[in-house]
Amino acid sequence: MDVNYINPFIETVVQNTKEFAGLDAEKEAVNIANGDHPKMDISAVIGITGVLAGSAVISFPSNIALKVASTMLMDEMTDLNDEVKDAMGEFANIAVGKARNILVDNGVNIRISPPTIVVGEDHNIFFPPKIPVFEVIFKTTMGRFMITLGLKEK
Repeated sequence: MDVNYINPFIETVVQNTKEFAGLDAEKEAVNIANGDHPKMDISAVIGITGVLAGSAVISFPSNIALKVASTMLMDEMTDLNDEVKDAMGEFANIAVGKARNILVDNGVNIRISPPTIVVGEDHNIFFPPKIPVFEVIFKTTMGRFMITLGLKEK
């Protein structure tokens, strides 16, 4: 996968984490997905179509998801309730939407779907077998989270 497809997602996730949670996120690693990643509790899955096809999945452990949601909602969130799920969907929608805009501005015409939220301790998201999948792991003072990109050029 072309690094120029991955970088906009990294950039916008870092921006959103600072803006919506007041957390500095630093890219720690970019790996070909192999299932060996930090444990996550909530993920927002956004489909991508157009010149690229696949999905972007932003995944958080509950403590970071609650921090993001609490900041976005301006109310203390203590469990992964419907409001937190909505906030995670909005966080992902904004980050992936901004990455989409960067790609479109660079001539990569793609569209994105509304987010689907997956909740469950140490859950897995599976991608079709012929799509290259990369995990970008970010570290913060509260722990690690990640974005998984399964994208294929059409």
